[in-house]
Amino acid sequence: MNVPFERALEGISRAGYRNIAFGLPHVGMEVPSGNDTTSLIQLQRLFDRYGVEPIMLIGTNQLAPGMPLEEARHRLETAKTLGVKEVVSLGACGYHKFPDLAKPVEELESEHKRFVDKYREIGFIAESLGITVSLKPHTGNTATARHLLQTLEEIGSSSIKASYDPGNVHYYEGIRSELDFPIIAAQTISLIAKDHRGSRANHNFPIPGEGDVDFPALFRTWHRSGMSGSVVVERVDGDTTSPFDPEQIDERIAKARINLQRLLKETGLEVS
Repeated sequence: MNVPFERALEGISRAGYRNIAFGLPHVGMEVPSGNDTTSLIQLQRLFDRYGVEPIMLIGTNQLAPGMPLEEARHRLETAKTLGVKEVVSLGACGYHKFPDLAKPVEELESEHKRFVDKYREIGFIAESLGITVSLKPHTGNTATARHLLQTLEEIGSSSIKASYDPGNVHYYEGIRSELDFPIIAAQTISLIAKDHRGSRANHNFPIPGEGDVDFPALFRTWHRSGMSGSVVVERVDGDTTSPFDPEQIDERIAKARINLQRLLKETGLEVS
């Protein structure tokens, strides 16, 4: 996010990745909306230049309950235009300030209702466009697999599924993701390969495969559920508070890919 978008694509491609998840600003530059045809064509040319295919678009801000529904529609139309099948977002946050200032139960219940109502509408739009919206654990009404499953059931849309983030479950909730994940595995269309080290709220997100998350157990559970999908590398920054330079990021995401390919193969799963 601290480098231009094209430099990010260059490093991701050089690290051996052929699929990307994208949608956060790069040095302040946002992804164009679905009705900006010229910019989307230029974006597709960049993907082609670096040999990467977009398979996930981040829609956290655009799909938030407080945003106009038209913003969500534009984000989903952007995904449709680029051939992206999954738009990922978050649930309603459970804290005013993590980790110590949780929202009162009444406030959480009110926000949850507003969230469910909004995502029922988003589900209709997503279905009409052939897009799947995924929600990932991030405190509140998607904090754990149980919360996430309950929220999905209340929304009741076949176009809204789960994107499981074991690092978030470990960091925000302090629980083992391999024990949590089976509850939601059969509704999961992507797995965020975010690792975490230490106790709850310990800011340490190592390269995937080098922390406390048991990825082989997660992969086996997912495989047994009959589901499949993408495994997404989100962050590799460890416990540092200073941004890495681009070359350091290149090295760390390359190591992440090597680690995850090894773990997938050890679990007996096909890697593409």
